[in-house]
Amino acid sequence: MKIGKFFVLIPIVLILAAVIMSSYYTLDNAEEAVIERFGKISSVNTAAGLHFKIPFIDRIYVYNTNQVYSLQYGYRTASSPTTQDPATYRDVEEEAIVLTRGSYLINIGAVIQYRITDPAAYHYKVDDPEGTIRLAFESVLRSIVQNQQLDDALVNKDSIAKDILPDLSKKLATYDVGINLTEVKLTDVLLPEDVQYAYDDVNIASNEKDSFRSQADKYSNEMLPKARAEAYQMIQQAESYKAEKVAQAKGDVTNFNQVYDKYRVSQEITKTRLYIETMEKVLGNVKNKYIIDLEGDSVLKFLPLQTNGGQ
Repeated sequence: MKIGKFFVLIPIVLILAAVIMSSYYTLDNAEEAVIERFGKISSVNTAAGLHFKIPFIDRIYVYNTNQVYSLQYGYRTASSPTTQDPATYRDVEEEAIVLTRGSYLINIGAVIQYRITDPAAYHYKVDDPEGTIRLAFESVLRSIVQNQQLDDALVNKDSIAKDILPDLSKKLATYDVGINLTEVKLTDVLLPEDVQYAYDDVNIASNEKDSFRSQADKYSNEMLPKARAEAYQMIQQAESYKAEKVAQAKGDVTNFNQVYDKYRVSQEITKTRLYIETMEKVLGNVKNKYIIDLEGDSVLKFLPLQTNGGQ
């Protein structure tokens, strides 16, 4: 009989132990408890220490308001790191693919960090707080990135993250999620693998263009001063030649006028003098000179003016 009573008491003791264990909870500093009773919020307890609750009726949800929570966007952790292997990740393409200005595709990965400031709002105001945060982040991200040039988006991820933070905070405040954003980080801003090769070819071509332009500028800087100096020298020579020829022409005109004046005074003498001067110039370049007498009998008479040995 005593053994039978002992086995009867065991379930009763276990039930009493379960009731006692489920009738209290503890809170540490910076922890707050949302107390749910019959599916509705009953109260929020913010005091640290041991607290009573109605067993099997009250449900307690404890949140640390000092803890920084991290939310991944564009990727998820596939396996946690160990002492031997690093963490692995998988892409979430429906989140990661974003359009820039000009409809260029890029892959973006981000981490959103926040603290819970209102546990009741965080627990009750939205059905899926993390999903809501991701949707709000996606809306702000796409709005900002679509105004970015492709090259700017690839290299300016820190400035983009700074632009996202205030806009995302305002949007989440309208949702009354009960959180405070602490930081937004863009971990990756990459081109999709399918277009990376084409983008690399474009960059190579652009670099070659810049190299050729630099070489052309260098050649231009070397040749232009030389060409200007040569042009200046040619202009100076032309001006000098012009001045020389103008002076010579003026001298010829003056000489002609002087001869003409003398011709008007004594035409026959001037004609004879001009003839003699002309013949002197012409005959001065002739090697053999002869005087031929065309008058008289039919015998041709001529007289050489110099011997074969010289003038």
